[in-house]
Amino acid sequence: MEAARIDEIRGLYRYGVYEKVKEEECWEHTGKAPIRVKWIDINKGDEKNKEYRSRLVAQEIKRDNREDLFAATPPLEAKKLLFSLAVTEGVGYEKGKREHGMKLDFIDIRKAYFHADARREVYVELPKEDYTKGYCGKLKKSLYGTRDAAQNWMDAYIKAMEEIGFKRGEASPCAFWHARRELRVVVHGDDFTALGYEEHLDWYRKEMQKKFECKFRGRIGPARGDEKDMRILNRIVTWTEHGIEYEGDQRHVEIAMKEMGLDDESREVIVPIVKEEKNRDQEKELDRSG
Repeated sequence: MEAARIDEIRGLYRYGVYEKVKEEECWEHTGKAPIRVKWIDINKGDEKNKEYRSRLVAQEIKRDNREDLFAATPPLEAKKLLFSLAVTEGVGYEKGKREHGMKLDFIDIRKAYFHADARREVYVELPKEDYTKGYCGKLKKSLYGTRDAAQNWMDAYIKAMEEIGFKRGEASPCAFWHARRELRVVVHGDDFTALGYEEHLDWYRKEMQKKFECKFRGRIGPARGDEKDMRILNRIVTWTEHGIEYEGDQRHVEIAMKEMGLDDESREVIVPIVKEEKNRDQEKELDRSG
């Protein structure tokens, strides 16, 4: 966890997320104290293979009903549509040559909000790891927890996608289409899922690396050398000979069991709320005695 926090602090400096200014400037410009911050530590792995991610989050409280701070997220069906197209319309250049068909790329943007400029005058407390007495941070980039951070990031990636030739969807601003390269992309937060032919996916990955700090998570497809499964949005996507399978992540079972105080020895049932046999026998006895 400590290493994850250090990585986040380094990101704050690398992207110039804030500049240190005296707290008097915050009071003079806003009439109130800097916004408090806290750490959010998440284990992206499981209990055996822990993979912590830490984020410094501003605790900005909603005090009005501003609708102009809205940021869209795509319907889950948009991702499913890409999976469906991959095994229907994208089956290959040559008849019967499925291995030459479309494939799916999964790309994460690291420190996504740090790529988006701050568009309001926002002051935050400094984390204890970067504390200087009498100073606070004036945001130059967007910080998680500020009310317009998601919208700022959405505007940033829309601009980047349009600059490389994509057209934004009319039904959802999180869906994109590149007609000349036959590329489809659906964006969910910092998660980019792209469908297309291999050479165009290679082009898209290079263009994205010019715009953002990317983590290429993998590519699944029909060819023998392609990867066959990928985790996305807490779900498992598996490419099989019969199509693409889509199922919930098993880690959620572990999380649910832990939250309910259950251990590995807990019994399973096919149907919930199954009565024990002895309870049924007791009910029969009661019925006869009644």
